[in-house]
Amino acid sequence: MAKTVRTSGAYTLEPGNEVVTLKNGLYFTPVAYASLPSSPAAGMVAFITTDGAGTTKNRLVYYKLSAWYYVSNDNAVATS
Repeated sequence: MAKTVRTSGAYTLEPGNEVVTLKNGLYFTPVAYASLPSSPAAGMVAFITTDGAGTTKNRLVYYKLSAWYYVSNDNAVATS
């Protein structure tokens, strides 16, 4: 059964078939590396505008273990 949720709050999605389908895409608010969460959880995803050295990146990244990585090539994001 399809459900529509309209809110500005945070939600955890737990679909019955273990797949979340997005009809119109997903928007990430662009952030600088310095503005990423201070205590990220494994699997978090963000769109960074600059890396830790201040170099322009504009790329999708994900968090695993103790670092952020680029989705495009699995390289670690520069921290400084």
